[in-house]
Amino acid sequence: MQQPNIIILGNGPVGAHIAASVNRCPRVVRFNRCADMPAHLGKRCTDLWLVGRGYQAHGLLERPLTIPLEGLSQVMITDPNPHPLLHCFFKLIHRKGKIDYANQLFKMYGLHCKCERLSAQFRQSLLAHLLTLGPVIHRPYCPSSGTLAIAFYLSQFDKIHIAGFAFRGWKRHPWHLEKRYVDGLIAANKVVLLD
Repeated sequence: MQQPNIIILGNGPVGAHIAASVNRCPRVVRFNRCADMPAHLGKRCTDLWLVGRGYQAHGLLERPLTIPLEGLSQVMITDPNPHPLLHCFFKLIHRKGKIDYANQLFKMYGLHCKCERLSAQFRQSLLAHLLTLGPVIHRPYCPSSGTLAIAFYLSQFDKIHIAGFAFRGWKRHPWHLEKRYVDGLIAANKVVLLD
């Protein structure tokens, strides 16, 4: 197999031992807590995608990730900017599930690298595309971070290698449509499965 230029490691299980490929890869994308992955998935992480709101984001501040951050070049927050008035209101009523922690996450993980947020427009345009692929099971809120990352990096790379994509979890992600989308990219030889 040709050495990948970018590997996106999803949060699902990966049975294959891909540490050597991951550690040699110029770009490696990981997400949230699963950035602290087992040894058979390597240690390299150049792009760290983090949820910016709620309990999971707060947990990333309270219990920091243990991955080596020396090679980190980008921290991406997957939530768009919050509405300022709503954000103040949520803080006032202590609605922890809605509070945005992006600035603190940037300070903790992104001091020496590029810090970005996905725009609401990017998320909505991908969701709109996914909704053209078939009927929904539950009303979707947004695409998953992994599928957002695939769409984001497709504009920068001819081919993307992925591992750990199980297409299941929170019911407000349109998993069956995301799988159909990624299967189409695999058939078009734009995405390659490592596991």
